[in-house]
Amino acid sequence: MAISHYKYGSSLHCVWLIILVQNYSMEKCLFSHVPGRFKTEVNYDTLEVRDGKSYSSPLIGVYDGTQVPQFLISTSNYLYLLFSTDKSHSDIGFQIRYENHCLDPGIPVNGRRHGNDFYVGALVTFSCDSGYTLSDGEALECEPNFQWSRPLPSCEGKDLGKADCCKLVEKYFLCTF
Repeated sequence: MAISHYKYGSSLHCVWLIILVQNYSMEKCLFSHVPGRFKTEVNYDTLEVRDGKSYSSPLIGVYDGTQVPQFLISTSNYLYLLFSTDKSHSDIGFQIRYENHCLDPGIPVNGRRHGNDFYVGALVTFSCDSGYTLSDGEALECEPNFQWSRPLPSCEGKDLGKADCCKLVEKYFLCTF
């Protein structure tokens, strides 16, 4: 969803309703991190955000000028956006994106991820290829703030200097770990 690259018009009254699939009760709207991507006339051209499906839903915030939070979180499966402008001045408006899941946590080098659901409450686990050990065996959980509960673990190789037994076999050492 974006109003960008061009100046918005005057005397606008635009409504967007973001709807999530039922049973998903959280979503996160992120304002563009590009400087100058949220710019409206202070006190006159506003973006009003409500936690629900109508104008009577609880108000999350009213934003204008260049000051906006990094992100907004809705507690229902609806997010109501109202952009209103007057007739005196126009600017570039705003650009946002919305998410209802955590970002892909990645996969450790020399490892595998088990689980591809990144919605709030989802768990993912990891394992390592043969010869590698997982640094942290705890599952990662997608938390309500859309962040993972812990950092991505790593797969660490065995230390070749810690061989249990080495014996010389035809010019080569055969070691077991």
